[in-house]
Amino acid sequence: MADARYSLRLMEVFRTVFYTPIHVAVAGGFLESEGLDVSFSSCPPDLGSVPNALNQGVADISGSGVMRSIIESDSGAQTVLPHFAEINSRDGFFVLGRESGDGFRWDSLSGATVIPVGFSAMPWASFQFALRKNGVDPQSLTLIPDLPLPDAVAAFKSGQGDFIHLPEPAAEQLIADGTANLSVALGPVNGHIAYSSFAATEAYLERNTETVHRFIRGYARGLTWLRESDPATVGDAVSGFFPDVPSELITKSVARYKEQGTWPATPHLEQPEYEGLEEILMAAGMVKEHQPYAKIVRPEFVRDALA
Repeated sequence: MADARYSLRLMEVFRTVFYTPIHVAVAGGFLESEGLDVSFSSCPPDLGSVPNALNQGVADISGSGVMRSIIESDSGAQTVLPHFAEINSRDGFFVLGRESGDGFRWDSLSGATVIPVGFSAMPWASFQFALRKNGVDPQSLTLIPDLPLPDAVAAFKSGQGDFIHLPEPAAEQLIADGTANLSVALGPVNGHIAYSSFAATEAYLERNTETVHRFIRGYARGLTWLRESDPATVGDAVSGFFPDVPSELITKSVARYKEQGTWPATPHLEQPEYEGLEEILMAAGMVKEHQPYAKIVRPEFVRDALA
């Protein structure tokens, strides 16, 4: 008898090299080899958010930010969307400026005009945390806020702003065309935090445990391959997800993320990195109190799948 196959609708928040662990799992055949027939997509704008996609049954598992569940819990929700496996272990955003980055000083941001990430609250919260750690009051920045990524890039290219806040490959593209220079990578500044992770509804996790375990095993093998492979090999594997970006810039993006330890060695989403993220949210005033790790994270799925 042929091995059973399991369908899985997998989603990402948006397309970025930051999510290379997901792309590797899909393109590298690691999920397929676990008996999963995967349909993969980015979250449609009309759904508004990944939680909407999951709760409305448009996706089964998606990359997301545990930030959302922490905020909902802090607001009084008794049940929240559970997270179960880590995708990104560090902030994957970069601050780029018009001047050479060689002499970057944090106080050069004080009083500067900055175009921050406008499509999610988490990157700006993490940026603020880094600013405060380095003696800069976020209130001293003049912001050009709420711009979608393409509009933010266009505004900076037109001469607006002294600095811009971006993920890869957009950061690499601006560096390559001479528009900007890297000022600082925020990942090493804020350390190991549970920046991005996989989520599913409680009902899906309980009713489809075998599918979830197969997904975790395939994803874990993809993480091992990602850790052991050089940036050029990884870039070749994922460049198809970025048809409009030169392959050499994808490779440079991968190299930059690997150098700063952006991606986890295993899928385990543990309490210390959860609390590191929570500290950032509290500092930004986005939550008032610590929320129980056990209420929001389901670590037993990874433990059982990899046992």
